[in-house]
Amino acid sequence: MEAIAGVLETCGLTLADAGGVSRLYHVAELGGRIIGCAYGEQYGRTFAIHTAAVLPEFRGHRLATYIVSALLMRARACGCSNATVLTNEHPGFFARHGFSLTPVDSLVRETQLSLNLLRSFGARTHYMARHLN
Repeated sequence: MEAIAGVLETCGLTLADAGGVSRLYHVAELGGRIIGCAYGEQYGRTFAIHTAAVLPEFRGHRLATYIVSALLMRARACGCSNATVLTNEHPGFFARHGFSLTPVDSLVRETQLSLNLLRSFGARTHYMARHLN
């Protein structure tokens, strides 16, 4: 977990601490060093991606694509039928993974997140969802 936290810190992100849900992590490793990771949580049949990050010197090689694809495949294997993500920086990346903009009230209902928490992400946050068939 320390190596994952290090990648996230380098990318300006943090590892959220949430309880009462199933968490999934997927990492990219090179020579024993973790160079990228993705993290999400399962809420019933909905999987919420929280973070995807690749160290700056390893970007541009589709690592994030592979990591997120593997994470979604694992979520599907765990019984999830939907996936959601909140993003304010990379909606195009998630759109390439089949996510589309969705009303925030459906995200609240599926993941049991409060509207106040969602609003704390800011006005430029995109709420996106997709089916995992």
